[in-house]
Amino acid sequence: MKNTIKVLAFAMVLVLMATALVACGGAKLSTEEYTGEVIYVGNTAAITGAYATIGVPFNYGIQAAFAAYNAKGGFNGKTVALKHYDDAGDGAQSAILMEKLIHEDNIFAVVGNYGSYAVSSNLQILKDAAVPMVYAAAGNNELFNDKAEKDGDRAIFPVQPLNQTEGQVLALRAFAPADKGGLAGTKVGVIGNSEEASVAMVNGIKAEADQSGLTGINYQTVTTDDYSAAAAALQAAGCDVVIVTVVGTPFITALTALANVNYTGKVLTSYNNSSAAVFNDATTTIMTEAAQAIFAKMTIYAQGWLDINSATYVYKDEASVLWQTYNALGLTAAGYVPGFTEEYWTVANNIFNYVATVDATQAFTMSFNSYALAGYIAGDMFCQVLAKMQASQTTLTRANFVQTLETGEFHVAMADSISFQNGLRAGVDAFSLTQFYDSFAYGTTTYHSAASATMYSLTSIAEYRQLLAK
Repeated sequence: MKNTIKVLAFAMVLVLMATALVACGGAKLSTEEYTGEVIYVGNTAAITGAYATIGVPFNYGIQAAFAAYNAKGGFNGKTVALKHYDDAGDGAQSAILMEKLIHEDNIFAVVGNYGSYAVSSNLQILKDAAVPMVYAAAGNNELFNDKAEKDGDRAIFPVQPLNQTEGQVLALRAFAPADKGGLAGTKVGVIGNSEEASVAMVNGIKAEADQSGLTGINYQTVTTDDYSAAAAALQAAGCDVVIVTVVGTPFITALTALANVNYTGKVLTSYNNSSAAVFNDATTTIMTEAAQAIFAKMTIYAQGWLDINSATYVYKDEASVLWQTYNALGLTAAGYVPGFTEEYWTVANNIFNYVATVDATQAFTMSFNSYALAGYIAGDMFCQVLAKMQASQTTLTRANFVQTLETGEFHVAMADSISFQNGLRAGVDAFSLTQFYDSFAYGTTTYHSAASATMYSLTSIAEYRQLLAK
């Protein structure tokens, strides 16, 4: 009887130890083969509520990538499908639904972990279960890991730029020569605030400054909504480049403060602020008076992590319904559409063709929707890994999936390549350079409406480090 009690007690200890390991992110990647005829992956994303305008196209993009992959035969005949729950933009609900996806629906992986609120709520859940996550539609710095070793950490694969990584490129680009997509700064200023994205970018700038020996950087951190003192300090310091790391409404506030102190240098900001629409009135698309004052004094640049522009490729595919739509709308020139890369048109067609099967009224607008393009990248990345596993006749297990992603580099659709080798989890690290400009002129009337144009193609951290080391 005593022996039985000892055995039971020992078994209980093992159970408690196992539970503790899971709770600390110590779960092991499964080596069990996934045998279902359909490879189910999941995510939670808002398709109702304030974030629906992002969540709906994002999921369309993922499903379009899967449809294109399945049409080519899938993984040894297995198709890929998205299991999705609507979290309505609520982090707590996202966590509940993520638990359901993992423990009840038994998804193979998460594809397109959507939104900062969701990542913050469910990231530890994914690590504790050692469920692979491919692509997070967020730049949360909690995703950053330069040496993932535990299985739970290894399972996390951010693709979209992380704020700290972008901060590193912002620092390098500020000093790089103009003919290489840099701003050729000699005295560089940085404006930041207490928001997570800004703090992470500033940390990235500081880390890169130490790594690459960049000196002469003046840091100004704002803790209120008043950026005037920071702007005055950078103007007085003679900064010829100012990196603005604040995102959203504070970005315009910071630029206005710079204009008010007559700053006439160059401004560089994050891809998070890359939409020219931020300078325009939402209802008229005419630039606000404050924005006109900004453009009258300084030159403004933003980074971008996709590069879909082409000066040489022209799109003409008369068999394509998408091309026929462009032609019918009078958007072709001499029978073709110029300005974009061949890869972009492949992606746009795949999105158009998929959405046409579920909501034909949205097919055209979804084909160029930026959130749909992001979702496509997420789905395509997952399918690339499956294709590599099939080519090497690797058994479909979570452990093998993670190991495959950690081997070599993978192409990011419409962007550069990415590597997860040696435990690196930093998102893409190659950015293009975009310039904002004030476009106007219609007869004798002056109209101001902000626009943007790509000035330099994707350039990576490694390329800039090598350039500046010379």
